[in-house]
Amino acid sequence: GEVDEQKGTWFGIEWDKAERGKHDGQVEGKQYFACRKTWVPASASFVREKRLKRGVTLVEAIREKYCGGVSSEDLECDMFIHTSSNHRLPVTLVGQDSIVRQQSVLEELKAVYLNGSDLNRIGPTGVVSESVPKISELDLSSTLLSSWSEVAKLSQELPRLELLDISRNEISWAASAPELSSAGAIFQNLTALVLNNCCAEWVTVAGIAGRMPSLKELHLAGNRIVSLGCDNLELSLGKIEVLHLEDNRIADWAEVKRLSALTCLKKLNMSGNLLTDVDKYSEAHRPGFVALETLFLSGNVLQSWEDIDAFDHFESLKEIRVSSCKFLEGLDMIASRLGVIARLPRVSRLNGSVITPKERVDAEIGYLTEILTESVGKEIKDIEATHPQFKRLLASYRNINKNTVKGGGAGSSGDRTTIAKTLLAVEISLVTSLDTKEAVTTIKKKLPSNLMLNKFKVLVQRLFKVSGASIYIDREDAPEELLHAEDTLQQLGVEEGQRLLVVA
Repeated sequence: GEVDEQKGTWFGIEWDKAERGKHDGQVEGKQYFACRKTWVPASASFVREKRLKRGVTLVEAIREKYCGGVSSEDLECDMFIHTSSNHRLPVTLVGQDSIVRQQSVLEELKAVYLNGSDLNRIGPTGVVSESVPKISELDLSSTLLSSWSEVAKLSQELPRLELLDISRNEISWAASAPELSSAGAIFQNLTALVLNNCCAEWVTVAGIAGRMPSLKELHLAGNRIVSLGCDNLELSLGKIEVLHLEDNRIADWAEVKRLSALTCLKKLNMSGNLLTDVDKYSEAHRPGFVALETLFLSGNVLQSWEDIDAFDHFESLKEIRVSSCKFLEGLDMIASRLGVIARLPRVSRLNGSVITPKERVDAEIGYLTEILTESVGKEIKDIEATHPQFKRLLASYRNINKNTVKGGGAGSSGDRTTIAKTLLAVEISLVTSLDTKEAVTTIKKKLPSNLMLNKFKVLVQRLFKVSGASIYIDREDAPEELLHAEDTLQQLGVEEGQRLLVVA
């Protein structure tokens, strides 16, 4: 239409890349049109018609990419010459063999990727099924598609379709109301549907997914979804095994809990949302999610280590990602990783990498040492309330932590049990040789079990006035050198009454 104080006809457009816009459809106080991206202040522009691309059909886009733009009509443009007996003799044009080969290639195509093409419609009924009947994987992301009704035509055209990606398209779901209200099954063999960044609404997509009998994987990243409320969710998404909801606006764990009814759900990606905490679970209050093996929560605003403790009640959980969460602020990567490992004994992969047996032992001993250090004088039941893994860790590493737990004796009340600060009585000998172990000087000391090796070495060098000392546990078979400067004496296996050898 016309724009005030401008000549000619203009077209109002809303850009996929909002940063290209100059306004929101309103210019100098006059509203010419409304934008769908209401959360973006300026995603629209006016352009002349000559700058608009009208778009192409699916088959045209495929030919353009895979056959250099050759159409089926080209195959019918045969030329003839007449012989002396007036018979027509066909002449094969240069390149026609190539055209035939290209056409046969189209008929055999199984995976088609049209990301960023000018596709805006599927085309006349029957053309797609006739031209590319074997497509099973189709990427239509970042095209000019704007209607689910148009996309739904592929259900009849491509019965073998197993994966469909229409991400980053400005889909007008309201304009597709008639198709969305239908009840019949669609895309009978589709197993994976990708709808990232296409203004998808949770309730609408759940309704669509419920009509796809084979659907197991659903991607809905970046759609500004706030709520996961939906009638008959288990009926609509009951067969879903993989669900991606990253980079949305979900802030309440109560919304995530709605998904616990999906008994087939094995992988859930909630990274990049606004979750601040997780429900506190127990043996009596189970979380559901009976099949969930993989959970991604990176980039949320979880506040406390208690949120990590909660995931130990997810009985099938094997992999978790929690990097860049708020409760990890101020911790280095190693400390945060070990902290999570110690709290989740069933998890075997963390933040994308396998947890090694040594990592787990180091993490659990370090965590137990930390608990013992901070819990002097506290009752066991109070410690368990803060550290649910305490009893398990104490049982697993009792040989390392003996004498750290003392029961109620005279003057204590019945079942009262407290943690005593651990001091290890050891004998430290400066020796000239590990072969003879002959002591130059010997000192007896009581050392905190949580004293780190690097600090112990500083103490030894000060006691014996030496530098660059190596320290060994005096064992019967052979002295064992203490390594790993950041480990505590307890972690390194130093026990009550042992002799430590110092070689300078």
